[in-house]
Amino acid sequence: MTFIPETIVTDNPHGILSFGPIAPKEKDDNTAMLLSLDGGHTILCNKNGNKSEINPGKSEEVCGTNLVQGDQQEASKEAIAKIITAKNGDICIIAENGNIKFKAKNIYAECIGDGNDGSFLLKANDHITMTAGEQITISGSKICMLSSDSITLNAQGFLNLFCADVVKSSPLNVVAKLLTGDIIGGFIDTVRKTCG
Repeated sequence: MTFIPETIVTDNPHGILSFGPIAPKEKDDNTAMLLSLDGGHTILCNKNGNKSEINPGKSEEVCGTNLVQGDQQEASKEAIAKIITAKNGDICIIAENGNIKFKAKNIYAECIGDGNDGSFLLKANDHITMTAGEQITISGSKICMLSSDSITLNAQGFLNLFCADVVKSSPLNVVAKLLTGDIIGGFIDTVRKTCG
């Protein structure tokens, strides 16, 4: 295939915009487009379909200020303002030295995996706290609570326990294995074996 050098649209003190390879002469590095600005912002698009973007500072996006536009002449209170879809692969949001915060009128999370998938996993080095102004409901075909120390149930009112029978046991070695393991696969497998 004939080598086609890059085409520089603009190259000035404020930034550069070019199409084509950015490697040394006569070497095609599969670059499709490069946009590099004086502030350190960089957008790199590759011919294989990959894209990289670097923002040295804050990146902010605002959408949904007016959903009634064009062919969409009506917008309900729950109209979709933004969609991120990965047809294959994972979506990762990582804050290496900060927090991740979600804030909304309601938050819905659904796991739709089949077989051994479809799990919702939470892991924390310190506390996991759930607080509700009304009721917290936990339901499942089986519910298992594990602790390497103690479990405290503190109610200002009644503690209602409805069950066919109460079976006592002390599987401390299995609990210890569960709480010290740090491999997700082993974590799920241990929960299944411990909780039956």
